[in-house]
Amino acid sequence: MTKIDTSKLKKKVATKKNRFGAPPIIEEAGENLEAPETAPKAETKKKARYKTGRTAQFATRVSPDFLKEFKKQAFNDELKIVELLEASFKVYKEQKAKKLKI
Repeated sequence: MTKIDTSKLKKKVATKKNRFGAPPIIEEAGENLEAPETAPKAETKKKARYKTGRTAQFATRVSPDFLKEFKKQAFNDELKIVELLEASFKVYKEQKAKKLKI
C-alpha cells in the first residue's frame, strides 16, 4: 500500500476581513437577542374579490390567440375567466336547445 504525503495538502484559511467588525459583547447588545426570531408577515395579493364556491379544477389547451382574446373580453366585461366561460356555456346550451326544437 502506498503512503500519501499529506504535508503539501494544507487547508486554505480565509483571510477576508469582517466588514462589520467584531460583534458587541452581550452586555452591550439589546434585549432583542432574547426575543424569538419571527419573520415579518409577507403581504399577499387578494386572489378573489369574493368567494365563488368553485372547487373543481378545469384545465384545457387553447391557441394563444383565443386565450388572449378570451382574457381581453373577460377583462373588458369585468368578469373572471371562469365566469365568462360559464356564461358562454349557458348561451351555447340555450342555442343548442333552440336548434333541437326547430
